[in-house]
Amino acid sequence: MIVAYRLSIDDDDSHFLGDESFRPPQSAGFHDWRFGRAEHPHPATCPTCGRKTDPDFINPSFRVKRRRRDIVATADGYCLASERFRRYCASQPWEGVKFLPLPADPDFFVFRPTLVLPFDAARRGTRFENPCPTCREYYNVIGATPVYLVGIERIQDGLYRTDLEFGSGPEQQPVTLAGISSGEELRKQKFTGLTLCPVAT
Repeated sequence: MIVAYRLSIDDDDSHFLGDESFRPPQSAGFHDWRFGRAEHPHPATCPTCGRKTDPDFINPSFRVKRRRRDIVATADGYCLASERFRRYCASQPWEGVKFLPLPADPDFFVFRPTLVLPFDAARRGTRFENPCPTCREYYNVIGATPVYLVGIERIQDGLYRTDLEFGSGPEQQPVTLAGISSGEELRKQKFTGLTLCPVAT
């Protein structure tokens, strides 16, 4: 039985954190996701593992590369949506969907659902590897597919994110989900850069 839709978003082939998000200056020896070494810690990442630590960080000079898409994702876990996508979401009776403006790109927004669903890591067998001694989080969180949720048979209308973020270091991001009717309506809009994948029990 389908309980929700997962939003699969096209890659923008860009890094929202910017060029200063190279290998952390205090690296604990984890996998280096970028080449080089930063002279100073990035203001939005852990200085040891490079994980994002400031969820409200906005790069003041960032511009979307693949501008013909309505929604894209950067390599470091940011979802960016067009004005068309933002207007559609604003027209729906959905709570907890934030669109943060980009100072250097008024045609796009950081797209961030704020309603959180509990991911069933035990059932999925999600692996938590390389605990960071500085931020106390895991550098690697591996195993987001298939999506399993705790105690949920069917997601209500709207857009959601999982409580866990998956990936390595600054690439970590939550799974974004839509309720069944919301996902079906999103599909009808034919937004470019977006694929709706069914999540089943």
